[in-house]
Amino acid sequence: MHDDTMGVYARLAREWAPKLDLVSPGDLDRFEERHIGDSLRALPLLEAIPAGPIADVGSGAGLPGIPLAIASGRYVRLIEPRRRRAAFLEECLRRLKLPGEVLSITAEEAADDSRYARAHPFVVARALAPPEEALELVLPLTTPGGIAAIYLGASAKIPPGAEEFTPGIAIVRAD
Repeated sequence: MHDDTMGVYARLAREWAPKLDLVSPGDLDRFEERHIGDSLRALPLLEAIPAGPIADVGSGAGLPGIPLAIASGRYVRLIEPRRRRAAFLEECLRRLKLPGEVLSITAEEAADDSRYARAHPFVVARALAPPEEALELVLPLTTPGGIAAIYLGASAKIPPGAEEFTPGIAIVRAD
């Protein structure tokens, strides 16, 4: 089931990518390895946290939120302010029959909404902003005791107050 669903997701991303600039054209042939595989590196973090929705901030192409939702079965909240990309994400949730929703708002707007502030035991961002800024955007959405995770670029340093979970992923346990 998971492999079939991941395959359908990869096909949707390849279909929509040229219209929405979802990923680099050079990455389309290796989407599973480059993007889905990379996204799933955070999966062990989901096994260590309480039940509850996960949030992917600046979801864009649905990475890493959609692969993590497929693999974990958790409800996913995809936060993407760009309307056309949000429409792609809505289509993914519908076609993949994933439990979740798309919020076409910014991380700051989500943090100002009592329905979403401090409401997620796991919040993740990949390619959202420089590491310190990305953490500032995801932490307000993380429940106390939850985990905020950010993917780091090749040359990025781990932000102050964060720890390295695995190479390329920094985490903060929310207060």
